[in-house]
Amino acid sequence: MNLNDIIGKAAAGEVLSEQERSLLAKFRPDEKSSAALEKRNRELEMRLEELEKSALTEPEQLRRKYDSELARMQECLQSTGAERDAAKKELERIGFRNRVDRLAKDQGFADADYLEYLCSQNQIDPESTDATEPFMKSLRENSPRLFKLNLAPGAPELPPAATPVSQRRVGNDIASLLADAPTIND
Repeated sequence: MNLNDIIGKAAAGEVLSEQERSLLAKFRPDEKSSAALEKRNRELEMRLEELEKSALTEPEQLRRKYDSELARMQECLQSTGAERDAAKKELERIGFRNRVDRLAKDQGFADADYLEYLCSQNQIDPESTDATEPFMKSLRENSPRLFKLNLAPGAPELPPAATPVSQRRVGNDIASLLADAPTIND
């Protein structure tokens, strides 16, 4: 049985036999035949266009050319509009991110990405001081770990000891510690 006959039978709505169904299930087109079919399809489409052009009057040919050109221009317009909208959204996102970075730096916030998330979730405009001041104040009170600490670099100064460790005698130091040790009462 021919594959075209089976396809024609199925297209006509006729019931396929078990043998025809198994043949269809086993059918796997190879790439060479697919490429050849695509090539043949393109050739037939080009031939069909040539025949339509020769059969149409000149005004009808111009109208079809105009319609196809108009459709192409509309597709181009839609894609350009989508690109414009995407670029506008990206520009707004970058501007918002820059304002959040500036706010994080001014307020000493440690993680600008998290601040961006918080601002977007709470719909806070980083440029509006009326909105950011109370928001940042409550954030500083509720989550102080999110803010940087103003620390000076270097080691902290130690208070002067009564007697430097190097001048103490080790034996006296241990004896004084043992003397001050608590006792266990039984």
